[in-house]
Amino acid sequence: MTHPLARSLFAIATFLGLALTQPAFSLSDSDVDLVILNATLISPERATPLQDAWVRVSGDRIIEVGSGAIDVGSAQVIDANHGYLIPGLIDSHVHLYHATGLRARYTDDHVALYRGYMEQQPRSFLFHGFTTVIELNADAETNARFEAAPLHPHLVHCGQGVALSDGFMALELEGVPIGDAYPGYLIDHYAGGLIPDGADPAAHTPEAVVASVVDQGGQCIKLYYEEALWWPEGAPAFRLPSVAIVRDVVAAAHAAGLPVLLHATTPAGYEFALQSGIDILAHGMWEWTGQSFTDPQPSARTAEIAWRVAHSRIAVQPTIETIRNTASLFDASVLADTGWVDAVPAAYLDYLRGEAQVQREDFIAMFGATTVEGSGSDDMGAAQSAFLNRYENLLSGMYAENSRLLFGTDTAVGGFGWASPPGLAGYWEMQNWVDTGITLQSLFRAMTINNAAAFGLGNEIGTIEPGKRADLLILRSSPLLDVAAYNQIDRVVLAGEVIERSSLSAR
Repeated sequence: MTHPLARSLFAIATFLGLALTQPAFSLSDSDVDLVILNATLISPERATPLQDAWVRVSGDRIIEVGSGAIDVGSAQVIDANHGYLIPGLIDSHVHLYHATGLRARYTDDHVALYRGYMEQQPRSFLFHGFTTVIELNADAETNARFEAAPLHPHLVHCGQGVALSDGFMALELEGVPIGDAYPGYLIDHYAGGLIPDGADPAAHTPEAVVASVVDQGGQCIKLYYEEALWWPEGAPAFRLPSVAIVRDVVAAAHAAGLPVLLHATTPAGYEFALQSGIDILAHGMWEWTGQSFTDPQPSARTAEIAWRVAHSRIAVQPTIETIRNTASLFDASVLADTGWVDAVPAAYLDYLRGEAQVQREDFIAMFGATTVEGSGSDDMGAAQSAFLNRYENLLSGMYAENSRLLFGTDTAVGGFGWASPPGLAGYWEMQNWVDTGITLQSLFRAMTINNAAAFGLGNEIGTIEPGKRADLLILRSSPLLDVAAYNQIDRVVLAGEVIERSSLSAR
């Protein structure tokens, strides 16, 4: 059977009202062949799209890519109908245990709402084309729940984030011993770090904490340089890591083949990244020390550090949605977005539009005095907008200097706000990038080949090539012409399994 004949059969089947595609085959049945044809193939390693393309899949692997006529034999045939075939997308910064905007103190239905949100969460990532997600601070129970879902993206994780024995993360434990909350914590012996009672320092060296992450199945290391500048009236005393201890962690991680990420949002944190040799900054530099919340231009020092990072080997995850999450408290258009009905259960959306609204006044009461003059929602909304605009301008400048950008959303960020729904926040982040002046080509590469390479996954995902896992999307329009194409997915192919997008919706 040739490619043109396959098209004819498709037309006949459509006319007769028959289902062309067979049920998705078992991933363990490597004898079953799938052919996707009649597509424009866009893959980031190619200089130009491949027209009239086809892809053959066996089991969960791509085995052949070509164009023109093809003998499909007895394979299951998917006609892309002149659509666009691209690799599955990668969100390289997620937190799967948070439910956006949900707090027990705001509702009596917390347990039911959380359960419903988490049941839908994996499908919502897939609905928006994310076939791989990377959890940067993993919880074993959450990972197990996520991977037990009948349909879920592939999960890569960094194990539990590496906390200092007396660092910022310890502030949130409220008396719980750090060894109970973070068994693989790090003691910074260069800085005279705290040795908890009964602890064996040899079990909390850089080499030991990297080994702990590897034992958890982690494929990356997450560190923190959090100054807590946002803490009302100033944070209690805590220790920041030394350059020397982080260099040792980086050396141990690289010896194990793992990249190192650093949570940092300040000029000091970015300077620290340059000195310590980490690989990826897990956020943008949006907190400008010594400047007001609404100063439109960075200081000379902040601008100079941004320039140096842009010209370094360090990659940056901008995570613009992290800021927009807080700003959502003062932007009614966020909850009016029609995409919510596909991303979360109806009861959850009702909660966000109802009981959760009290968060706005709680946020103003907690942070208003340190953020902006004036005490109303309009004042805070204007300040949040100015804060976002200045960060996007800084990011635009870094991009113009060829900064290495990786796509991650911080879904679901745990702070105030509700702009972090699974999958949908990824689509919003794509729009943020384009609004910032980042090209569609750069966005596409950041969500595919660049994310894959940064996390050591380049042999498995990120492009459409023989031997790679068959994680694919069929779009109705070109993602190189309009970001809206990413919301026009026809089918998702997950490790060779063909899934109709509509079946993934929360509707």
